[in-house]
Amino acid sequence: MPKTLKQITKDIDDFCEERDWNHSSPNSLIAAILIELGELAEHYQWQTGFKKFTKKEEKEVGYEYVDVLFYFLRLASVSGIDVEKYFYEKFPKLEKKFPKGKNALEANREYREKGRNKTYD
Repeated sequence: MPKTLKQITKDIDDFCEERDWNHSSPNSLIAAILIELGELAEHYQWQTGFKKFTKKEEKEVGYEYVDVLFYFLRLASVSGIDVEKYFYEKFPKLEKKFPKGKNALEANREYREKGRNKTYD
């Protein structure tokens, strides 16, 4: 059975706790996210579209996604933010902001005209 984001976050927290990795600051975790995101970006650099990765490339890219997700979820956890909870809370708001069948540029224009967060009320 697939794990939830909460379960994955707990695995990350346990991993860090077992290694006494409790000294990270928000800035160091954000820096780690950006560094790993840069490594991920290298796999897409200069591409004008999405290519089919070889099995070796897919594994390398997949590991970079994991690195980004690891630090992202760790930052959220030590900040006391339940990403899974807020994802499911915000997702319906995104569906309202960008309704099915509506041009995304038009939806964004309306969003800006109404006042950014009024769409979420």
